[in-house]
Amino acid sequence: MKKLIFSLALLIGLSVSSFSFASEKNENAAAKVELATMGGLKFKLSLSSVSEKSSMAIKDNFGEVLYRTNLPKSDNYSKIFDFSTLNDGNYIFVINNGGEIVEKPITIETHTTRTATPAEL
Repeated sequence: MKKLIFSLALLIGLSVSSFSFASEKNENAAAKVELATMGGLKFKLSLSSVSEKSSMAIKDNFGEVLYRTNLPKSDNYSKIFDFSTLNDGNYIFVINNGGEIVEKPITIETHTTRTATPAEL
C-alpha cells in the first residue's frame, strides 16, 4: 500500500513539473524575438537562440505572404527590413522558431501636416 501511494505521489509530482516546464518553454520562446524601429519605415528584427528548421515571414492584413525566408541556426540573428515601398496598413512578422510561433504586428500610417501662413502682397 505504501508503494502504491509513493508511486502515485511521484507520478503526480512528475506530471506537475512537466506541465510547468512546457509553459516556461512557451514564455521563453516569446521573449527571444525583438522588433525595434530604426527610424522612418525601417525595422530591425532580432532573435536569440535560433533553432534548426526556423523561418520568418511577413504577411499583410489579408494573410498574403509578402516575404519568407529560412533562418540559419545561430545564437543571434538580426536583419533590418525597409517598409518604405509598402502601402499603409497592418503587417505581421511571423517567426517560427523550431515549432514555436511568435507574431509581431506593425502598422504603417501616413500622416500629412498642413499649415497656413500669411502671404505678403
